[in-house]
Amino acid sequence: MANVKFQYREYSGNSGYIWVCFYVNREKVHFSTKVEVKGTAWSDKQQAVTTKDPYHKDKNLIIESIRARINNVLVKYRLKDRKLTRETFLRAYRRPSDFDTFVDFARYHQSKISAREAESTRKTEDVVLTKLQECYPNMAIDELDEDKLDGFFSYLMRDLGNNRNTAMKNMTILKKFARAAWRAGYMEEDPFRDWKIQKTTPSITYLDEEELKQLLQIYESGSLSLVKHQSLEVFLFLAFSSLHIGDALALQLEQIGERSFTYYRKKLETRNPHPILVPVCEPLRRILQNIVGVRRKGKVLLGYPCEQTINEKLKLITADAGISKKVTLKVARHTFATIFLRKTRDLAALKEIMGHSEFRETLVYAHVMEESKTEGVDIAFQGFC
Repeated sequence: MANVKFQYREYSGNSGYIWVCFYVNREKVHFSTKVEVKGTAWSDKQQAVTTKDPYHKDKNLIIESIRARINNVLVKYRLKDRKLTRETFLRAYRRPSDFDTFVDFARYHQSKISAREAESTRKTEDVVLTKLQECYPNMAIDELDEDKLDGFFSYLMRDLGNNRNTAMKNMTILKKFARAAWRAGYMEEDPFRDWKIQKTTPSITYLDEEELKQLLQIYESGSLSLVKHQSLEVFLFLAFSSLHIGDALALQLEQIGERSFTYYRKKLETRNPHPILVPVCEPLRRILQNIVGVRRKGKVLLGYPCEQTINEKLKLITADAGISKKVTLKVARHTFATIFLRKTRDLAALKEIMGHSEFRETLVYAHVMEESKTEGVDIAFQGFC
């Protein structure tokens, strides 16, 4: 353990400041405690401010607090068997200590940026932070390192059974909070400096044109029970409008015109809000007439089952229809995009209709373009077989 000494340094007349001085691996560390005293009120032997100073108790508390903080840094590095230099000591010493754990900091940072984030983003972040807390219940901020990242990724994959795409998305969210902690001075180095987030290709489930027609026929036949009918109605509404369920639930009748409707994506409301215009096709027009009836104001979707119930009913409906795909409300939006792109080959128009802020979001549907290339080559050269 370093021999930490406090010294009086005079700066004017009989007044001065108390400085701390010690060595770390033969490098001298010294800085002012900013405790001001008169030379006659300091005792080198006692390493304390004497009773000659009316505020000696408070000043000695500050000095002992600095001593404890110095020793805390020294002990931490010794227990971790990590090399300590003058530079690394000063960084660790000056690092804020406002939070007991990394998750405490992450939730504080989350509250600071909440105005810029969509509610769905915050919910996803909450899930990731809960997983992290379950994996490392009392992990201090500066304990998050590459080994901890490997352990958390393994926990996501093996213990929780998350697929690789989900695990990588979780790590991306963790990276955001780790970078914020590092920039704020709570970490000596960025734990993600050498830990690379691998880009993943999302798995898209969608219905083809025949499967969607089949579900539309079942819906229009009126053969389903009320809850199943309502569930399929919501799914088809999304599949022909391109909407996410959250945006559909917020859609007002006043936003719908004769040939199109306009809305703002909830996901982008805090970052890049801009109006999105979506043409109304004939199937959507018929579904809207059934949903709306004679109403002229208010929300489009009223009195429908919750999302979980809808997904449960969709599973039964599609099973009865002989569709083996796992169909949920998310599949509806993917279905719209896939069929639109297959028919039009227009990525730019799809980006606008889907309300994507970047082309990379739209490119997840590029599988359609690849399929089209294959079909085109087969057709072009079929006479050579």
